[in-house]
Amino acid sequence: MQEDIPRPTDGDEQPAASLPMRGKTHGWLIAGVFALLPALAVAGIAIGGEFGQIVLTGVESLPLMVLAMLAYLGVERTWAKGLTLLWLLALVLLVQFIYLVTSLAALEAATNLDATAGRLQAAAVLVGIGISPLIGAAAFFRTVRLRLRRFLPIDPDSFVHTVALATVITFTLASFAPLLVLGVPPLLSTVEEIGAEGGIGGRGSSGALRDDLYALGWMIPATIFAVGFGIRRSFRESINRLGLVRPTGRQMAAAVGLAIGLVVVMQLVDTGIGTLWESMGWALTDAEAFEKLIAHAFSPVGALVIGITAGLGEELAVRGVLQPRLGILLSNIFFTGLHAAQYNWDALLSVFLIGLALGLIRQRSNTTTSAVVHGGYDFIVIMMDVFQIPGLS
Repeated sequence: MQEDIPRPTDGDEQPAASLPMRGKTHGWLIAGVFALLPALAVAGIAIGGEFGQIVLTGVESLPLMVLAMLAYLGVERTWAKGLTLLWLLALVLLVQFIYLVTSLAALEAATNLDATAGRLQAAAVLVGIGISPLIGAAAFFRTVRLRLRRFLPIDPDSFVHTVALATVITFTLASFAPLLVLGVPPLLSTVEEIGAEGGIGGRGSSGALRDDLYALGWMIPATIFAVGFGIRRSFRESINRLGLVRPTGRQMAAAVGLAIGLVVVMQLVDTGIGTLWESMGWALTDAEAFEKLIAHAFSPVGALVIGITAGLGEELAVRGVLQPRLGILLSNIFFTGLHAAQYNWDALLSVFLIGLALGLIRQRSNTTTSAVVHGGYDFIVIMMDVFQIPGLS
């Protein structure tokens, strides 16, 4: 299984005249996308119900898709470059608000914290998430990008790569700030308040699983547009850039074998991590609270849905979109940060190691293979809990 990973010179910044298909921006397609999104948002709010929920699940991926599209348009259009920076600022403020609200809810749920300590921790979280965009903004300095070019497969003169780098650094730092300050994952601290036992948002297990599928339905086209479809790449070029291929039987068999092997290895690694954490007196992830958070997945159907949605969705976003541009390490730190609201440091170390394995699989093969491995791993782990396999669940 071998794939030529696209390098930064594959069309992100090449002049339009040098690109036979990419040079002609499909204006009608891009205009249609930008017109459709606000229309869907209004319709979702007006209609509500299941349709409104479908629209709501797009919040996870569509804003970042718009950011990437604006960045590609900004390569040759000054107005789009300015709009890209404004949109990025809006997203940063939104993410900061979400992390702050989540952290405040976690502090409110804490029973062993006095008012003064709570205010100090809230201020520390605010400082932490406030510093993150200042550090991320360093990516807009060419000297910084030139230094990072030694470690990352980026083009220091690419506006698209600059925006991607600044965004990932900012969001990654912001994702770790609440856990670093609070000492506990904020989402797990509020698991009772968000009604996880009846499904997040009170939609029950079936509703929560449908939401996962809806989110994947948005994620797939979002990642295709995020790599320049309609602006710098044709549909086939976009699929190739993401590393999606039609898997052969040999690739599928290898992916299943790798998933099983990863489960076995990580069982041993997790045992070692748990032993180390306990010996050092460090806080472990609250397994009971986490099980409540994902209670909707504890069934064969739930395991299958999580395997498909997490496996394909996360691999498309991280190993498909980001890794070819930001390298295995930075994209994997970002991947780990995505889990910082629900895992403590012990489980985050496991996530990081799993992400490294998936990154290497993506690098040596393709995103399709890493998605099958990721999805297979999640499916097996959940099924071990469903059937309470001794020593493994």
